[in-house]
Amino acid sequence: MAGEHFGLDESLHLLEEMVLIRQFEQVAYLRYLQGEIPGTLHQSQGQEAVAVGVCSLLRKEDWITSTHRPHGHALAKGLDPSAGMAEIYGRATGCLGGRGGSMHLGDPELGILPSIAIVGGGITIAPGIATALKMKGTDNVVVCFFGDGAVNEGAFHEGVNYAAAFNLPVVFVCENNMYGASTPFHETTRNINVASRGAAYGIPSEQVDGMDIRAVRESAAKAIETARSGKGPVLLEYLTYRYVGHSRGDARGYRTKDEEAYWLAKDPIATYGDSLIKDGIASEEQVKEATSRGKKRISVALKHAQNAPWPDPVTALAPNIMFGNPPQVVEGAGPLELGPEERTKSIAEAIRETLDAELALDPTLILLGEDVGVPGGFGGAFGVYQGLAEKYGRDRVIDTPISEKAIIGASIGAAIGGLRTVPDLQYADFVFEAMDELVNEAAKQRYMSNGKLTIPMVLRCPVGASQRGAQHAQHPESFFMHVPGIKVLCISDPYTAKGALTAAIRDDDPVLVFEHKLLYGAKRKEAGSIDTKAFVPEENFALPVGQARVRRFGTDATIVATFTELYAALELAEKLAEEGIEIEVIDPVWLSPFDWTTVTNSVRKTGRLVIAHEAHLTGGWGAEVSARISDELYTDLKAPVRRVASRDIPMPFSPPLEAAVLPQKEDIEAALRSVLAMDHRREKLVEA
Repeated sequence: MAGEHFGLDESLHLLEEMVLIRQFEQVAYLRYLQGEIPGTLHQSQGQEAVAVGVCSLLRKEDWITSTHRPHGHALAKGLDPSAGMAEIYGRATGCLGGRGGSMHLGDPELGILPSIAIVGGGITIAPGIATALKMKGTDNVVVCFFGDGAVNEGAFHEGVNYAAAFNLPVVFVCENNMYGASTPFHETTRNINVASRGAAYGIPSEQVDGMDIRAVRESAAKAIETARSGKGPVLLEYLTYRYVGHSRGDARGYRTKDEEAYWLAKDPIATYGDSLIKDGIASEEQVKEATSRGKKRISVALKHAQNAPWPDPVTALAPNIMFGNPPQVVEGAGPLELGPEERTKSIAEAIRETLDAELALDPTLILLGEDVGVPGGFGGAFGVYQGLAEKYGRDRVIDTPISEKAIIGASIGAAIGGLRTVPDLQYADFVFEAMDELVNEAAKQRYMSNGKLTIPMVLRCPVGASQRGAQHAQHPESFFMHVPGIKVLCISDPYTAKGALTAAIRDDDPVLVFEHKLLYGAKRKEAGSIDTKAFVPEENFALPVGQARVRRFGTDATIVATFTELYAALELAEKLAEEGIEIEVIDPVWLSPFDWTTVTNSVRKTGRLVIAHEAHLTGGWGAEVSARISDELYTDLKAPVRRVASRDIPMPFSPPLEAAVLPQKEDIEAALRSVLAMDHRREKLVEA
């Protein structure tokens, strides 16, 4: 074996920890086959030297990110085997209260992020946690574990490049066991030397025998010291082997007996124990005792898990587990306040003023994205950030690579690490590049952590057609209304831009903020721009999360609309008022949490509802509102709910073609007149 021994006590401790992991997985697998453990298991027998060799060098304050095969990493970082076993049993005393299971083991209090079952998923999160550690002035590090299959994911390139670009304290650890499930690594890539890829990012890297714990420790110690000392990230590739199948149904028919025999002869536990005896570090009896201690700890853990209570099903729905700031029932707001002319602002000005004020108040707040802080640059795609980098520094207004996955992953990781983050992707259309980070990490990590994590991140997303064609015109807000764990804010006026954005930044949950390009009021006018200038108080203020605003009161029909359709609705309401028809116009502001109370109270009063939005008709947020209102207010409705939206066609570039797809004011008026012509209020339901 390579390297020097570590002394008797430490050597025996390393052996015991490897035995502990092996026994944990052996016992769990047997109990799984007997039906005691639900779900699935992904084991790592054979790879113990990597987990123990690396994690034995870490502090409690260091972090690790892991994979769908996390047992060894978590145990080696200090997870109580009883809490780990109870978790994969799905019991209340599990490390995450049964919300994570085998593929999501973790404990943030120990620096163990609930493990990520998406291949490569941790590689974009780790640089964010490292950003927080670095900004706080610590010398703590992040170790990011992943398998060989992950290096062909886009996340690998974006995450490693991001860490390298900002000299972040991350040690990337590739456990190369030569197979992605059953597919040989050499069949999926020409360059099978993962360590060699470090050169492309300008970072040190090394390929090491991952079956030799002394070699692992030696290489990991150098890498961790490099990261701790401020010299940036390191890539380590450990050549190892998984003795068992990928999961339960894997009989390993794709591997030869000779291959398995070769790697079994390199068993990291057996060879290390033998070397301790051979080199006179420990006696045979001491090795047996260390082995016995590891196994006994798992016996205790098993008994604990088998006798632990199931979690109370009621807690599955606990709002404080899913949200750091659970949604509250709020009273809807009325029409916008009026104020002095000198405080009349555009939406762009209100957003900039809000970001400026919050950066001044909160030193943990950072902005990050493309072109947000370059001297003499754009100040963001729509100029909102101009002047902020000069005032607060480029370590808080951070220009990133064009890497949407890395930008959002780093924002999530930094938020987990204790910062507040406001990422910017320039256009909402680009959000699809980072759907994994948003939907699988930002939305779920708090819940999977049993409420132990908060993710205070605000992603700004400019939306809307503005003669830029199909890939710079989309309205994805409806997608995220469907994702539990994410809050969705739509800004249509400057007063809301300041008050609701302030609330979003101060919130402890991920918020996606959608803003229409034609409403910004930027100096460079877009075709079709709408003047939305309004009074904005100078002092900081936060509006209630989840509060809708009744922009105009009425009695004959209700319109719920956002963005450009909101202003079309307000114009129509004034026009119809001349005919003696009073329309109530509501800006929902928040799609999630949605202010159902304000909307239902309005529809009960008017008996009629029209919903207007620029998002496509099919699956748009209006469909959910229509379904809920039609279901719950069946006897109050005088007419069917009408929806006005963009046609279900990609947005064309040419102005007349674009106009043919977009909802027009005339469409909203026709829908309004249609419902106004009906009065079919049902006094009682027809009995079946």
